[in-house]
Amino acid sequence: MELKRLRRARAPKKLRTVFIGYLLVFCIATFLLVALLIASYAILSSSGLILPGYFSETQLSKMKDKISSCETVTPDLIPETCSYAVFTPEGKFLSGDLNPADAAQAWKSARGMGSKTNPADHYSMIPRKHEICIVRYTYMAQFSFPLLRRFLPYPEILFSILLGIGFLLEFFLLASLLGKKMAQKMSSLQNATEKIQNQDLEFTIKSSGILEIDNVLQSLDKMKETLKASLKKQWKMEKERRKQISALAHDIKTPLTVVRGNADLLSRTNQTEKQTEYTAFIKEGSHQMEQYIKTLIEISKAEIGYTLNKRPVNSKLFTDSVYRQIAALAAIKKLTINFRTHNLPESFDADSDLLQRAVLNIASNAVDYSTENGKIDFSVEAIGDNIYFCIIDCGKGFSPDALKNAAQQFYMADKSRTSRAHYGMGLFIAKSIVEQHGGVLLLENSEETGSGKVTIKIPTN
Repeated sequence: MELKRLRRARAPKKLRTVFIGYLLVFCIATFLLVALLIASYAILSSSGLILPGYFSETQLSKMKDKISSCETVTPDLIPETCSYAVFTPEGKFLSGDLNPADAAQAWKSARGMGSKTNPADHYSMIPRKHEICIVRYTYMAQFSFPLLRRFLPYPEILFSILLGIGFLLEFFLLASLLGKKMAQKMSSLQNATEKIQNQDLEFTIKSSGILEIDNVLQSLDKMKETLKASLKKQWKMEKERRKQISALAHDIKTPLTVVRGNADLLSRTNQTEKQTEYTAFIKEGSHQMEQYIKTLIEISKAEIGYTLNKRPVNSKLFTDSVYRQIAALAAIKKLTINFRTHNLPESFDADSDLLQRAVLNIASNAVDYSTENGKIDFSVEAIGDNIYFCIIDCGKGFSPDALKNAAQQFYMADKSRTSRAHYGMGLFIAKSIVEQHGGVLLLENSEETGSGKVTIKIPTN
């Protein structure tokens, strides 16, 4: 089979191998992300944009003597990465860039009387004459620019956040790529099942490149071939059966003609009243049998398919001819025909006789289900590359069951439109002719009146 040849040409991967491959890509991407962040941190540190954790303590050590001996502690004596507060020996806040709450916390923490609000904070107590200066600093790395320190977290925390965001982006990106790849690989499986479901068996199953999926595809391929052989056998038997029924129906016509002919001859002889009645029964019965056989032959032809002789058809001549015949049918029930055409091409390709027969079958059906002195709408118009023949009767409309099945052969289950005249044959034959023209037969109920509406749609060429 084709699938086996494709598998030999390129060995498919196992599903496990695909997942391991994506996991490996994820690990490599994570490693590169970490390496990039570390390198960025090192570059920023070497350029002075990020100050090391010991920077504050080192700078403070250099300024302690000046802070201790100066007359007044001013901000220019305090390293830029530090904050300070000046207290009386009793702990009263005098000055500094710490707010009162932070100053009170600094006093307690520096004297060991309370826990730190921020574990990263450290406090240095510098004695002065009649005063105590407490400086707060941290061992965490910091940005050298005050604006960055104000709006961004510590560099270690910032880079940890970036690592987390990068990790999540990697995860979702690779998950999305894996999902798309698996959907692409599974598409061949989905396409194969849909085609088999629709009995479209003339297709080649392509390898997905994944061993487990290919195994399922191979099973589907075997099932397709088995089903194909079975359907071909069934179609052949059906075709033979239809031919035999058609031939048998033709054969029965001969003895029926003999019966009816002899009944006609008998009716011309001198007969008693009873004999005349029996002869009439024979003639009526033979006539009914001829109609049934005619119906059977028509259905057999529709099933096998008519011989289509498509040629250019003059639109005006064709529609006028069909209209006249519909008007003749409608006259029996004194029905008015509302006939209109729109945007018709000069000609269209069709088998004129067969298409006319399909339209008249629908029209005859519409007449049967219309009330006397009513109205039938018959319209013909071209839209795009299609031409539409639409007939709307003035009856009760199609039942939900009839909308689905009325065009099937022998369907006569519509309780709202009970007649034996056409449902067994008319719409089925019309549908067969329309489909041979590459068109469709549409059954619906009119939105305006609720009556039955049948539309023939065929391509113009």
